[in-house]
Amino acid sequence: MEGNELYEYARTLCEQAQEEEGVLEAFWDRISRYPEILKEFDYYRKNGDFLCELKPGGITAADILVWQIDRFKAALDEGKFALKYNGPHMVLGAFYTMADVMEDPEKYTRRFSSETGTDYEGKSSCVDK
Repeated sequence: MEGNELYEYARTLCEQAQEEEGVLEAFWDRISRYPEILKEFDYYRKNGDFLCELKPGGITAADILVWQIDRFKAALDEGKFALKYNGPHMVLGAFYTMADVMEDPEKYTRRFSSETGTDYEGKSSCVDK
């Protein structure tokens, strides 16, 4: 894995996602602490798909992306349209969140099993307020 190429890929995703200044540095600082996440991110860069070898608490980067999409749908239900069609933002978020999962897998296992979108009666909002 070539670190420079991976950093430039992160830069490209940040540009595509129209992230604010400083997001690239925060993202890179966060994920570069974990060689396992860098391996997963590099696989995504090369293949446009998730490797899913890394599974802290049984959670993969693909699981995180699905969870985020569910949360995104809840945000749309609440009228928050800024993230609509922003795939690069969702991918960056999945890998960034993986670092959080690495640090506290139990917290995210609980969140993943209890938080969902609001697309049917009885589901509660899961958008951080």
